[in-house]
Amino acid sequence: MSFFDRKKKDNDDNYSDLNNPSYQNPQPQSDQNSFDQAQNQFNNAPGMGMQYAPNGQDFNNGMNGMNTNNNNNGVNGNESMPNDNNNNYFFDQNQPQANPQAQPQNPQPQQQDQSQVVQDQQQPQQAPQQPVMDNGDNDEWKYTEQNLQSTLNQSADLKAQLRSQLLADRSYCNHVLRNTGSDQTETRKQATDRISSINASLKDWFGTDEMANEIYLDTDRDYYVFSDDIAANPDSLVTSMWQQLTKTLQEKGLLANTISVTYNDQVDQTWMNYQNAGFVDGNSFLLNMYNELQGRNSNVTVAPAEIPFDENYRVQHVSDKVDKILNADDKLIMEVSRSANHQLQIIRHYKNNNLLSRDIFDVNGVISATQFYDHRNANKVVRENFYRQDGTLVLIKSYTADEPYIQLFSEGNVLISTFDSDEELIVWWIKNRALKQSEATIFISINSKYYKRILSLRDYGYEVIPIVMKQSENSEAVSNLIEGKDKVTAVMAGSDQVNTYLNKNSKNKLDITTLKEIETPIYKQ
Repeated sequence: MSFFDRKKKDNDDNYSDLNNPSYQNPQPQSDQNSFDQAQNQFNNAPGMGMQYAPNGQDFNNGMNGMNTNNNNNGVNGNESMPNDNNNNYFFDQNQPQANPQAQPQNPQPQQQDQSQVVQDQQQPQQAPQQPVMDNGDNDEWKYTEQNLQSTLNQSADLKAQLRSQLLADRSYCNHVLRNTGSDQTETRKQATDRISSINASLKDWFGTDEMANEIYLDTDRDYYVFSDDIAANPDSLVTSMWQQLTKTLQEKGLLANTISVTYNDQVDQTWMNYQNAGFVDGNSFLLNMYNELQGRNSNVTVAPAEIPFDENYRVQHVSDKVDKILNADDKLIMEVSRSANHQLQIIRHYKNNNLLSRDIFDVNGVISATQFYDHRNANKVVRENFYRQDGTLVLIKSYTADEPYIQLFSEGNVLISTFDSDEELIVWWIKNRALKQSEATIFISINSKYYKRILSLRDYGYEVIPIVMKQSENSEAVSNLIEGKDKVTAVMAGSDQVNTYLNKNSKNKLDITTLKEIETPIYKQ
């Protein structure tokens, strides 16, 4: 039953309640009466009760006043009898009693006994039934609302997906521009046009194209971390950089090997310590420039060097690690230092108690380099010779004005090239030896003293990405990066704060990836 059907039923119930004020009380109306001659009065017909007619109904009842000879009682003239078809019915005293049934023009209401009427009037009035909501099909708006919300959610998801795809594509185009030479005009034009189209879509959908991309990392490229040296006891900032970069690449299924360019006869052992401490990926390798030039990565077994000894020399034991060699005149000729496992490490040569040179041996006891000192100043190195494992000369570094700074020799001791600075040698070595014919990306700390020169490798097709751990470090380099002087377009940020700072202040558009945060473990050497 609908809400409106219940409303109609309630109105009908009101008229069935005699106590309801909306119902007009019926007026009593005399039925046809029979005349009792014995009692000289009219009697109600058997089985007939009082009749009631609603107000306003005209039954044309008419009764003439009648008197009997022996009784003054009778029906008053104002008492009416039902009249059908304008015929008046009366009872003659001398006629048999007639009991014709009245035929009113309008239907009579249901007859009720007078006692029943009184009983009904005494019953308490019942409260009307409260309407109950029957929504029927009126809940359709809820389904429409749900469908609309679902559509809006789907639209938001699609916009987020579109934003991610557009930024990823723009990041790839920037990657192409970073790794193509200026002579590849067609490729660079295609990438530039594609970036313009992407920026137009970003403005159409999001109102701006000023959004930082993450750096696109190609899984087909080789990745290297450039480090000046592998410090035996790195500080917390350095260890954080190593760990955060390692974790960031691991989450992308990548690893980075490492390039170092400082001579360090203990570098291999230090690298193993880095791997054990979790600073670097255990599967990555270290490529040190001096080790590579000297052929120390070939794992060729070489007999350790022997201490030159004359029959007139004698040994003076100083400690478990140091011995002095004296000549027949008890003058110091050599001082021999050994490692903890008694491996030959350093031999210092003296003349007239003045330091002439110092031989340096690798972990296998094979001579690696010799430093020559100024005979007038024992603290000044004037020349360094570097040897291959077979003992041939590979490199000379001279600190005097009358010789080239660096001379590079072939295995046959033929001069290959000369260099005026360490930076020149490093760039030459990376291009021609370390990363020859390799599509490589190089990560370099903005604190590196070779940072500016390594950026020049971009001219040879290498991708170079600076690492900025703190915005306060190397303020000049950070300022040049923000001003766009170094034409850097991709940066690894050490934290979200650095990311925000660079993105907000940079005058050119940058692709920025924030390195993953990680707890720095205590480093044990």
